[in-house]
This record gives sequence, structure tokens and C-alpha cells, in this order.
Amino acid sequence: MSASDKNLVSNPTFACNADGWKFVTPRPELAPGHSIKPGRLVLAANGDKHAFGCWQGKAALEVGKWYRASVRVRTKDIADPGLSVFAQVAQHFLLPSEPWADETLLEQTFQHSNGSDGSKIELFLRAADKGEIEWFDPHVENIEKPQPRMVRAATVRFGDNASPLTLSDQRERISTKLDMAGAINADIVCLPELCAVVGVPKSNYGSYMDIAEEPPSGPCCELLSSKARQYGMYVLAGVIERQGDYLFNTALIFGRHGEPVGKYAKTHLTFGELQDGISCGGSYPVFDLDFGRIAIHICYDQWFPEVSRYYAQNGVEILFLPVVGGKPITWRVRALDNGVYFVSSSVMPPSMIIDSSGSIIAQTHGDGVVYADLDLSYRKVNWYGDPTLSYGMPCAIEQMRNVIDNDI
Repeated sequence: MSASDKNLVSNPTFACNADGWKFVTPRPELAPGHSIKPGRLVLAANGDKHAFGCWQGKAALEVGKWYRASVRVRTKDIADPGLSVFAQVAQHFLLPSEPWADETLLEQTFQHSNGSDGSKIELFLRAADKGEIEWFDPHVENIEKPQPRMVRAATVRFGDNASPLTLSDQRERISTKLDMAGAINADIVCLPELCAVVGVPKSNYGSYMDIAEEPPSGPCCELLSSKARQYGMYVLAGVIERQGDYLFNTALIFGRHGEPVGKYAKTHLTFGELQDGISCGGSYPVFDLDFGRIAIHICYDQWFPEVSRYYAQNGVEILFLPVVGGKPITWRVRALDNGVYFVSSSVMPPSMIIDSSGSIIAQTHGDGVVYADLDLSYRKVNWYGDPTLSYGMPCAIEQMRNVIDNDI
């Protein structure tokens, strides 16, 4: 069967005056310019930034089957393609496969979930007062159901102690929790902020400078590394990091072989941390692990929504929060706003795992380890049925920001 035979789009070359395709606009006064060229459907701005309309065709889809859809678009003098160029198939939003250029491929993989989705292909122009769009090569083909991309994420909470702990006692507690995570075959486990001193009175270790480590050296780092290697899992934990004369509130990641694979230094410090001599980090790294892309923020960072939004816009799938205190309602909002899984490991609130719709799917208020199996191939959102909310990260969908003059 040839590639053209697999294409389920009706009249994908727009032959015979684009038979089967029609121009649609909510009202005539909102209509942008529209015309047909050989092999192209054209939409043109008319000087009105509120103009809105689309070319509409159809594809032969069946409920329950999986499809890969794509269309190519060429833009000319469109100031902001990310805002003005919009395509969907059966109400499934097509995303750029690469940075916007003069010619860009938009595509998406989806399951045709119900008949109310229809079978329409819609190619839109919006929010542009000048410029032109040419649409061509629309393609939809039936595919096998994609394999899930599963990761088992675990999180730790240390319960209250009957008596004050020493640093050695706390390392023993860390070791026990990591043994528990290893026993459930976790792919990644998260421990709290400042995990080396959770439950240890300051009088038992002196100051942050006294217990700071220079990763990957130091008793806590070496323990985290050895347990990661023992169980073939990623270990993520908060430590006090020393860099010369400076101290940072840092979260470290050790890889499946015990090797250091990344770190994040807290960027939003409480005033108390400044008084304790902690310095601010200055970057927001993302980490591509063997199961997907993650990022970390720490405790007070949670109160600044720009942090999680930045990570979502950079493709993060799971956002980790080693934390002492905070409000779980904030964590749920961060997950929902950004369409990401969210894993907190806490000292005072419960430790929890939250899905991308903001629902808590695992938590512990006491002492222990909980886990959830996360499918990174699909991230659900709340009930609101907008196509741009179907695949996570709504904040990263430029077309739905609706700021047509870039005032924000």
C-alpha cells in the first residue's frame, strides 16, 4: 500500500477547486481572506487582529482507533506564528514538531475517543493583522496503539521521633527508606529538603557549614549514591552543598549506577536561610533521565508560579519538590496549571504524588514510602474539553494565551 493510500484525509491535495473543503468563520465580519492555490489552502490577514476563520475538511476516522495526524504550514509576514497558526483534527490539537520557521510541520498522535469529536480537520488563522498562511499536505493515518511510557515514582516521609536523633541515626533512617524504595522497584525516589538533618536537633550538628558536603563526597552523598547503585534506581534528595566559601540548599540526583547526574540549587530563599549564610542558586536545569524529562524546585520555590511554568514550557514531565513545609493545595494547582506530574517529599505536610489533573494519587501523612506508576505517554487534565488541554502543559500552548498584543 502506498503512502497516499494510507492517508485518510478526503482530497488532501485540494484538487477540483478543493472539493470537500470549505471556509468557515463565526460571522462574516470576522472572516480573514481565504483562497485556493494549486496544492495550497490560503488564509490571509485583512488588517483586523480579531479576524478568525478556518479551512475545514474531513478524515475517515473510527472511534477507539489511534491515529497520527499532521499538516504543513508556510507563513509569510505573520508576526507571531505561535499565536496565530492553529490546527486540529477531531478536536485534537496539532503541535509544532520543531521551532517555528517559514515552513513548519504540525503533528499529533491521538485516540479517536468518541463520535462527538467529529472527524473534522480545521486549519485556522487568528490574532494577526497582517501576513498570510498556506496550508498543505494534510495527512492522517491509522496506527497501532502507542506503548505506554511507564515510570514508578516513589516518595519518602520521615515520621516523628520518640527522641532526638544524631546525624548517624538519620543516615540509618535514610538507608531504611531507600531499602523500602528499592524493594518496590522504584525507578526514582525522592527524599525531603535537608534530608541529612531531618529530626536532628541543631545542637547535634552545629551549623550548616559544619554538615555541608561537596558532592559527590560526604557521608550523606555517599549513602545516596550507594543505594542508587544497589537498587538500580535514581535517588533525588536535598542536602546542604558547599562550594568553596558558599553554601547552597541543593537537591542532588544520583543515577542508576550511583553516579551524580544533576543538581539544582534553590533559587528562592527564605530570609532565615539568608541569615544562616545560604546563597541563592541562579539556574533552572532540566534533566533527561532514561524514562523522561524531570526538574526540581525546593520548598519556598513552590510559591512562585513562574518556576513551574518555566519548567513546563521546557518540556518537563515530572516536577519534584523536596520540601520542609508548604501547602499541598499549591502543589495540586501547580500540577494542574502546567499539566505535569508532581512529586513532593515533605517534612511537615504529607509526602504525595499528584497527577497532571491535580488529583492526589498517592500520599503518606506518617512514616514511610509511597509510590505510583506514572504513564508519561499521556497526561490527563480536568474535565474542561478544550483541545489545547488534552496533552498537558496548557501554559505552554501559545495559541491559547489570547494576548494578541503581547501585553503580558
